[in-house]
Amino acid sequence: MFKSSKTRLVLLLLVLGALILYLNVPDKKAKETVVPKDKLYTIEKTGAGAVADYSATAQRIHSAVDKGLAGAKLDSRKVQEERREAPRTAVEGKIRWHARQLALPADSQPDAVKRALSGQLVNTGGEVLATEQDKYEGQAATRVDVGIRDTLGGDPLTLITDRIFIPLPQKPERPTPPKPTGHGNLAIIIDDFGYSGEMVAAFAAMPRPVTFSVLPYRPHSGEAASRALSAGHEVMLHLPMEPMAASEQSEASTIKVTMSDQEIRDITAKALKAVPGIIGVNNHQGSRATSDRRVMNAVLGVLKANNLFFVDSRTSAQSIAYDAARRAGLRSGMNEVFLDGRNEGDYIKGQLRTAARLAVREGSAIAIGHARPATAVALREMIPELEATGVKLVYASQLVR
Repeated sequence: MFKSSKTRLVLLLLVLGALILYLNVPDKKAKETVVPKDKLYTIEKTGAGAVADYSATAQRIHSAVDKGLAGAKLDSRKVQEERREAPRTAVEGKIRWHARQLALPADSQPDAVKRALSGQLVNTGGEVLATEQDKYEGQAATRVDVGIRDTLGGDPLTLITDRIFIPLPQKPERPTPPKPTGHGNLAIIIDDFGYSGEMVAAFAAMPRPVTFSVLPYRPHSGEAASRALSAGHEVMLHLPMEPMAASEQSEASTIKVTMSDQEIRDITAKALKAVPGIIGVNNHQGSRATSDRRVMNAVLGVLKANNLFFVDSRTSAQSIAYDAARRAGLRSGMNEVFLDGRNEGDYIKGQLRTAARLAVREGSAIAIGHARPATAVALREMIPELEATGVKLVYASQLVR
């Protein structure tokens, strides 16, 4: 009986030893487990509702994108980086994530970029979302969007974490004489007034014509319009329209392609009344909406009835808004140079020089900037140089046809 008990004890110890060894063997399959969907975000409870925070997932995607581009020997340059927030649709609260923009050399191949990224994005919670034609620093470009697809509160959700711009190769620019001959008119539209009152005074005090474009329903919209009019400047409505990525929509009252013609007309008419003294309109965002002729026809019908002109901000290379406005018989124009895609004084001055050359060569040009300190300083400092090259600053209404 003693031997039998001893034998059983030895067998038990052997079994326990084998089990311990098994549990400590690395599980190769576990390393390949895809990030569970419920781990793509964390929930933060606040007094204003629940915040679904995708920032950690976005940072994983950023790292994978950097690694993929480096592995393919694609020299990327960080253009813009920011923390983004958007309101939740199903419940009270916000969605938070981190987003950035990158630029690649013009000779990069979009398919090669997608291949370089796809392998690295496995298990990060991210994927290549789309490849679109766009503009970068005023020239045609291919844009590769990388981000997150998820379901939040039962609704599908797409967040763009990385926008990668690949400028299309262009012919070398013809050399421009230091002092161009001739005369050119340049209209500068400054967008996004209404968020803050900080920059209103700086642009209102500009000693040359500046066209204010004011968002509706913002805390300082009325102040911006009134100060601009008192200083003798022109005021336009900066009409919110749907962007390609729903996550980038910044205004609650936005014209969308899913709306009926009557809904679009009603929203447009209401927005026109929200900003005093306007004589024209340009689109805020709108890369999706301005590509839809039905949507644009509904908007333009209201503008025509109110005798307003329209300027296509050209937030997308696919925009048909200017063509639609011309066909509808509106006085119209289009943005030809974005001044402050980079919030740096030297860059903005370079873009103003580009706009000036275009104005002299073509006789006129429209450029768009934003209500930012760097833009105000650069514009004020550049006025003597612009005028020395034969450029006259005018209001947008003087260039629409």
